[in-house]
Amino acid sequence: MSLDLKHFNSFTNDIIVVDGFWGGGKSVVTSIVGSLSGVEKKKVEHVYEYVCIAHSAGKMNLDAAMAFLKIYADLSQYNNLIGREVNLRWGDDSGFRNNPGSIAYLKRLFHKGGDAVADTINAQNLALLIASHELLSVSDLLFDSYGPRLKLIEVVRHPIHLFNNVRDYTAAFERSREFTLSFDFGGTKIPWFAASWAKEFAEASIADRALLSIARMQKSMIKAIDQLASTGKPVLILAFEDTVLHPQNALIQLEQFLRRTRTKRTGRVLRRQALPRTQISTGKSTSQFSFNSKSSATEVQIYEQIVETINKSASRSAINEFCDAISIYDSKWSSPLAELNSSWLK
Repeated sequence: MSLDLKHFNSFTNDIIVVDGFWGGGKSVVTSIVGSLSGVEKKKVEHVYEYVCIAHSAGKMNLDAAMAFLKIYADLSQYNNLIGREVNLRWGDDSGFRNNPGSIAYLKRLFHKGGDAVADTINAQNLALLIASHELLSVSDLLFDSYGPRLKLIEVVRHPIHLFNNVRDYTAAFERSREFTLSFDFGGTKIPWFAASWAKEFAEASIADRALLSIARMQKSMIKAIDQLASTGKPVLILAFEDTVLHPQNALIQLEQFLRRTRTKRTGRVLRRQALPRTQISTGKSTSQFSFNSKSSATEVQIYEQIVETINKSASRSAINEFCDAISIYDSKWSSPLAELNSSWLK
C-alpha cells in the first residue's frame, strides 16, 4: 500500500514571496515589505527553490513536494515567532541590522513557545516573507501548495544593470560555496535554469553565459507572468527602476496588493535604502555581486561602460540575443535607461 504524504493542520497566514534575478533589486523590495504591518523579517531560504525546481524537473513527486513546502513554511514561521533563527550576522541582507524591528526578534529568544504560537500566527495573519531567485518560472507548485495564502511579487530589472552581477555569479559558478541547484552534463555543472540549453552553456564564454542567461531567464519569466495573469493568480510586478526613483508609487502598490499598511518603520527603511534615488545605479550593496555605483559617474557613463565591457568580451550572436531582451524589457517596463538604448540597439 502506498500512502500520500500530507501536512495536516496547516497555518493560514500569508506567505509573501519576493522573487527576481540575482542582483535584480529584491533586497530593496523585501525591506519595504518587511516594514509593513504584520510582516515578519525576511528569510532567504533556498529550500523553496530546490523543491519547486526538483518537482518541475520530474525528480520529486507532487504529494512529497507539496507536503514539504507546507510543513517547512509553517515550521519556519513558528521558529520566527519564538526567536529560534535570529540571524545575528551584521552584514547579511537577512540579518539583524538590515531588518526593521529587529529588537523585537531578540526579545523572542526568551519565548517559551508552544501551541499558542500557532494560534497567534493565524489570528494575526503574521506573514512569512521569503526572498527567492528566479522562482517564478516554476511557481505553479507554490500556488498549488499554498493557495490563497501565497502573495507573489516579481521584481524586474533592466538587463544592462543585471550583466555585471550575472557575469560575476557565472564566473564563480564552480566554487564549492555555490549552492545553486544544478545538473550534470558530461561532468560540467549546469545551473537548473540552463538545463534546456546545457551544451550551449557548457561551451560558452563567461560573458556569453551571462548574456544568454539574462535573455532566456527573462523570456521564461515573461511567459510565466502571462500564464499567471491568464489564470487570475495573484502576482505583482515591480520594476526596480521605478521602485527606486518613485518608491511611494511602489509602496502604494504593495499596500494594495498585500492588504497591509505602512508603519513607523517604513520611513526608516526608505532612508536606509536611500529612497527615492536620483540615479538608478546608486544605492546599498547587499552582496559581493550586487551592482551599484558609488562613484561620481553619470547614468550615461555607467551604461556606456557596461556596453563597452560587453562588446569587448562577448560574441556577436549572444549580444544580439541580449539586445532583443533589452528591447522586450523596454516595451514592457520603460525606464530612463530606455533613452540610452538607441545608441547601441540597431
